[in-house]
Amino acid sequence: MRVFFILAYFLVYGLLGQNITLLPTPFDMSVNQFRGNGQNTEAVVNLMIPKTLFEWIDDGEKYEFEGVVDVRVFINGIIAAQDAFRIIESAVDRPGPAERQVSMVQQSRFILSRGSAVFSAAITDLASKQVHMATKNVIIRAIDDSYLTTSDLLVCTFLKREQLMEENSINRNGYTMTPNPSGVFGLGRPMLYAYSEIYGLQDDGGTYTANYILFERSGKEVFRRGPFVRKKPGESSVETLGINVMGLLAGRYRLRLEVIDDQSDQRTFIDREFFVVKEQLTDFKNNFTMILDAMENDELRDFIDIVGYFMSESEFQTLMKANRGDRIVQLVDFFEKRDLDRKTNENEFYNQINTRLALADQQFSTRNFSGRKTDRGRVLIRYGRPNDIEPYPANEDRFSYEIWHYDDSDDGFIFIFINKNGAGMFEQIHSTHPDEFRNYRWQDMVVRGSTNLIDF
Repeated sequence: MRVFFILAYFLVYGLLGQNITLLPTPFDMSVNQFRGNGQNTEAVVNLMIPKTLFEWIDDGEKYEFEGVVDVRVFINGIIAAQDAFRIIESAVDRPGPAERQVSMVQQSRFILSRGSAVFSAAITDLASKQVHMATKNVIIRAIDDSYLTTSDLLVCTFLKREQLMEENSINRNGYTMTPNPSGVFGLGRPMLYAYSEIYGLQDDGGTYTANYILFERSGKEVFRRGPFVRKKPGESSVETLGINVMGLLAGRYRLRLEVIDDQSDQRTFIDREFFVVKEQLTDFKNNFTMILDAMENDELRDFIDIVGYFMSESEFQTLMKANRGDRIVQLVDFFEKRDLDRKTNENEFYNQINTRLALADQQFSTRNFSGRKTDRGRVLIRYGRPNDIEPYPANEDRFSYEIWHYDDSDDGFIFIFINKNGAGMFEQIHSTHPDEFRNYRWQDMVVRGSTNLIDF
């Protein structure tokens, strides 16, 4: 018997039977927009969180993990909204590998005004203190019901009209749902359900027509469902569709919902991309190719920035000049060449990077930056853990700084980081590594009030 406790205002719970994680973060996040109140928009953040991120603790009576989820919205660098809550799950029997692979879906909702926003989610395992982070840049659009328009098209693994809603279920307008923020469907998720809301219908007792069109990545039409002629329930309505993806080939697809107000002849449409995986592949090359192909452009660019730590300048420039398809091919080739053990199905170089990414995020993340994007995070990802760290706390005469020692060569090498603003953001100012910049006046830089310039 399993017990699930939830402590949150907006917290909701769902289960997905297959753990498919898209890099560069170990959990998936999506932001969907719906009509809010007045001129504002409702932004719904869905998180798919694998239970493998948490350490189960045996207290003698039960097994339990506890974590904290912190979702924030930044506008112009300032926190505009926040939803933080704890998740606790208990099991009488020790959870097996299959149960640990299950993912949870959590949801937060925010009312925001039109403009640019950055959504940040941090997940902390309270046992190991490990922190995982994800960010997403979103343009909050105005959803004005003075003309025909729709919400975003939300894709789910479960969707059902219910009379009575369970306390911990995700529901909207009478529908219980399990959103799929990864957008990945396959053997473990064979059914894709689409949910959207229509606004701005003329409330004249007439009808509207809905069409669903599926496109391949190339733009070729796969199939069309409809026309579905619906009676208008008022100025707004809900549209849903369910399809079994197992009849589709593996790859990226785009689902379009077209809506026509039959009386005014106003038209609108909304698209949503998703990805189909037909089998669980053990071959790294094929699996990694599909993972990269499923990334959105900003996710792929973030991943390239991390991989760039290990590339020469010419390799990085060649990659950046390539189109999306060629970039994916070059990335797969880059990882295959650096595989530390070709005899296994896994890519040890890939696993090494992911381990260091998690460590960098755990140790160096701040409210505004993930650890992987800091100077210390970059060095940790590129060179691994230092053999020794000399910390020098701030005093009246100097800033706080650290010296990292590596013994990977005959003479070893060092990195020096300084914290000038006292906010925990350390900046690299010197290194003796041959591929890094040197500043022989670094000792002057740690002195408060020093005016000496950097000398490389």
